[in-house]
Amino acid sequence: MPESATGVALNTIEVRFTGGMLALNRLLMTLQNKRMPVAGFTLGSDSDGMRATILLDCPPESALRYTALISALEDVREAGPAETIEVALIETSRDWRELAEQWSVEAHEDDGTVVASGEPEKVEAFLAVLGVEDAVRVGPLARPEAGGGI
Repeated sequence: MPESATGVALNTIEVRFTGGMLALNRLLMTLQNKRMPVAGFTLGSDSDGMRATILLDCPPESALRYTALISALEDVREAGPAETIEVALIETSRDWRELAEQWSVEAHEDDGTVVASGEPEKVEAFLAVLGVEDAVRVGPLARPEAGGGI
């Protein structure tokens, strides 16, 4: 997970939009033109359209203002704060179960591959303690906050 350059905690927003590449281009140009402090960007798609998880390196008040700007774009269905999780796929010969519990990381093994997920900082620490050099990291993903804040 990217580190904050400003010393302020990173704020995660999730944006759901339709319209394909043109809508994505509009979103990216808005991020650039408004000089939003983007520390991370993950793009995904599902049956409902495209979704972007954006990590902003700014105070929460500024993140809310940027979210309001993004939600005004014509292709954006919804935008709002989200909880962030990290997902990593690793192969290791070391016993990972106790370390996963110690670092509060959810993990299970599937066909020799360990799938670990949790808060980005905890997954990062878990991988460092485990001594993993090669891992497939999906990157920060948004999980909408409880209470439907979007």
